[in-house]
Amino acid sequence: MEHKPNQHKNDGEEGQVIIMNAEITLFDSIGVRYEEREGLFYPVIAEAEIQEPIHVGKYGHLWINFMKENHPDRYRFGKLMTKATEVDAEAYQLLDSITEKYLKSHPPIDFSSTMEMWRLREEAKRIAEEVIFQDIVNQFH
Repeated sequence: MEHKPNQHKNDGEEGQVIIMNAEITLFDSIGVRYEEREGLFYPVIAEAEIQEPIHVGKYGHLWINFMKENHPDRYRFGKLMTKATEVDAEAYQLLDSITEKYLKSHPPIDFSSTMEMWRLREEAKRIAEEVIFQDIVNQFH
C-alpha cells in the first residue's frame, strides 16, 4: 500500500487505522475564524458589530424614496439611515407644531363630537403634511 503524506498507516494492530492529518484550508491560512452551528462549521467572513435596527419612520422612508428618485448619485453616499431618522424626527416635530397651532386657531363647535374633532385633526394633518413634504421630505439634506 502506498503511503500518502496526509495518511498514517498503523500495522501494529489487526485492522488498519488510517488517521487523516488536519488539512489547512484557504480560510485557515488567512486567519478566518469558524463558527459552529448545528454541528457544522461556517467561516466567519465578516464580523460586523451587532447594532439595533434603525427605524426611520414614515417621513424617513418617504425621504429615502425621494433621494432614490431625484438624487441617485447622492443616495449611495453617506449615512443615509441616520439622516433619514433625523428627517423623520424633524418632520414629526413640525407636524405636532402645525397641528397644535391649527387646533388652537380652529376650535371645535361641539367639543363632545368625536367626528368634528377627527375632522379638525385630519385637516390639520393635511395642512401640516403639505408643509412637511415641501420643506423637509422633498429636499436634499
